[in-house]
Amino acid sequence: MKTPVSALPFAITLACSVTAISAPVYASLNEKLSSAIKQSAVSAQFRYRLEQVEQENALDDAIASTLRSRLTVNTGTFDNFSAMVQLDNVSVLGNDNYNSSYNGKTNYSLVADPKGTDINQALLSYQNSQGTSFSAGRQLVNHANQRFLGGVGWRQNEQTLDGYRLQHSFSQSVNVELGHYYNVNRIFGPKGAAADQHGSFNTLTAHWQASTGHKFLVFAYDFEFDNWAIRSSRTLGIDYQGKLAALPQLSWHLSLAQQDDAHNAIQAFSHNYHRISLNWTMPGVTVQAGQERLAGDGQTAFQTPLATLHAFSGFADMFLNTPDSGLRDNWLQLNTKVKEVGLMLGYHQFDSDVGSVKYGDEWNASISYNLNTQLSGMLKLARYNADSFAVETTKIWLMLVYQL
Repeated sequence: MKTPVSALPFAITLACSVTAISAPVYASLNEKLSSAIKQSAVSAQFRYRLEQVEQENALDDAIASTLRSRLTVNTGTFDNFSAMVQLDNVSVLGNDNYNSSYNGKTNYSLVADPKGTDINQALLSYQNSQGTSFSAGRQLVNHANQRFLGGVGWRQNEQTLDGYRLQHSFSQSVNVELGHYYNVNRIFGPKGAAADQHGSFNTLTAHWQASTGHKFLVFAYDFEFDNWAIRSSRTLGIDYQGKLAALPQLSWHLSLAQQDDAHNAIQAFSHNYHRISLNWTMPGVTVQAGQERLAGDGQTAFQTPLATLHAFSGFADMFLNTPDSGLRDNWLQLNTKVKEVGLMLGYHQFDSDVGSVKYGDEWNASISYNLNTQLSGMLKLARYNADSFAVETTKIWLMLVYQL
């Protein structure tokens, strides 16, 4: 189309202006893009694990030999934005003589490491210089010690959340996080009915470093499960970690919470939670003693369905669901190092919260060693001795991790 003669002066002026402005803008964008590409990183990790489970019941002993291959791509920052994609593949090496929760081999004991390929994380992030960050997409969310929300990193297929997270640091000592998630990608995926839990999951945490050695956390979790209504709940709590400058060998951890039914919950309930532990550090050895209580009334109990449960109540995973009579876990743990070899020995006594029922006890032990900066290994053992809950269970793990 021809430009009218009367419009030529204006068109020439506009073209010159755009050219004059766009050249430096394009140069700036090109520089930012180039910088983001240079900052981008690709990493790979391979995690092999052999897990054996023996239980004194009708199930066959399980042996799971699995390899998790993980590829992670992190982009550099472009105008405060960045992205991350993480791809996981879990393969079975040898025979799958175990119940993975999906392979249909229900005659074997459970080892919740199903094979498959999945996008573990895929998110877009924004972070500015004023202390605000925002992320959207599939992401790993670990809160505090992961008692209420965590990624279950022990299992080969991690637990991640689909949704949005806003974080802001008001100062070096105060920061707040808000999260809204609409889907939980569980460890039983990537396929099958148990692979996902849809719903509305809202989280709030506020951290305050009151002074050196004294740290507080206030938290709130509002969970509404579409297809797991028995776990819909609202939890409010506070967490405190402290130590004294005059006695640095001693530190402590105290956590209190209350959980009530919410949304579409099947039953009405209200339960309390507490955790208290003391750590005493001596040359070469750390001793920890503690108690954790998840209250129950014989019909319902305090539950933490999205926690990293393997880290609590013993390695044998006998209490992934709190019994209706509640749970009291009293434990003692020793950690030490011998020539760079990490050693851990722990003992748990499990009792009901109501009714004075002795559930059982458990011994845990582990040996870990970093062969170099890329290769590490671990041998771990759990032995649960049943009194009135579940059955005698022995679990042994051998794990090797190689990081590229």
